[in-house]
Amino acid sequence: MYHSAALTALRDSPVRFWFTRWPWMSLAYLAIGGLLWVPTLLAFALIGTIPYWAHALAIAERRLVRLAGYRPIPGRRRGLPGLQEPMLWREIAFALAHMLIGLFSFVLLVVASALVVAGFMAVFLMAGVDAPLGRNHADPALLVLSGAVILIAAPYVGTLLAYVKGALATVLLSPRVEELQTQVTSLARAKIAELDRFEGERQRIERDLHDGTQQHLATSAMRLGMLELEVRESFPPGPAQDSALESLEAVRRENELALDTLRDVVHGLRPRTLIDDGLGAALRELARRVPILATVDVEGAGRLPLPVESSLYYIASEAVTNAIKHATPDHLHIELAQTATRIMLTVSDDGLGGANSARGTGMVGMYERAALLSGELIVDSPPGGPTRIVADIPRPR
Repeated sequence: MYHSAALTALRDSPVRFWFTRWPWMSLAYLAIGGLLWVPTLLAFALIGTIPYWAHALAIAERRLVRLAGYRPIPGRRRGLPGLQEPMLWREIAFALAHMLIGLFSFVLLVVASALVVAGFMAVFLMAGVDAPLGRNHADPALLVLSGAVILIAAPYVGTLLAYVKGALATVLLSPRVEELQTQVTSLARAKIAELDRFEGERQRIERDLHDGTQQHLATSAMRLGMLELEVRESFPPGPAQDSALESLEAVRRENELALDTLRDVVHGLRPRTLIDDGLGAALRELARRVPILATVDVEGAGRLPLPVESSLYYIASEAVTNAIKHATPDHLHIELAQTATRIMLTVSDDGLGGANSARGTGMVGMYERAALLSGELIVDSPPGGPTRIVADIPRPR
């Protein structure tokens, strides 16, 4: 039994149902179907247009079922399904069923409307008012009775017919489990490909920074050292020499600061250890740089695709940075566990807790990295601590 809010309202209170929005939404749903009956018939008359019209009709129907009290039907990827895909044939089957139900709905609505209008005209006729109905037609009392019955019954009959049509649309147009699995697999591959492109761009940035800007700063530092020697040789000891040397020292410090900052940026993009030795070694190196006690458990961790290792390293690095910056912990623990199907990276600390994405973009970036890997980020950080952040992702095939 498919759930329809309209049918539920009808069951709960048939009398009150007449005064809700569902009867009129159901009649509108049937009226739209009746209007679309004509182009559906034309599409089947012109055989070549059947797949295109069936797909367009299915896209519209997945949203229109809300008028019958159903939830919107999940769609599929954009574009016309191929002839080898079962979804296309189910959409064509629905278009055929829609043509028949649409014709029935159209005739039913036209006849019911005509009888209701005739009933109203009969009321005027019985009241002695000259009406277009004329006095040589059917018994006015019978027309009034028929119109009243139809007016009362139409919302109920229309709701039941809309329920049947919506259930048929749900059956035919909902994606099957295997189709959803195929879409999930395609999305996962697309995400990995996107990560591969991202990693390639990041490697280019690292190379440009290391071979270009970093080398220029190193060269300028060397030239500043040579210039300091020339100042000492050219200027006699005294205030002039001291002033020149102080200026050179200030420039040298700024140059070293810029060089150190650039190295941190390059290192933050991706450490060389991660590329050469893998995620386990990079996590151990990350723990050694932390100014507090940090332990790492990565026993048995093998190599993973570089995009996956880079994303997990980013999550671990961001979690450690946030902990030190906001939670002032005494101890950090990083654990990397792998099974045949899952990979779990856990970063825990005994700090103040209260970690949330409102504190900055770092936490948001962690969520996005986990999502890109088709996984999830679980944050357990009550006020007062401790904090436990887990990135749970499927193992790449």
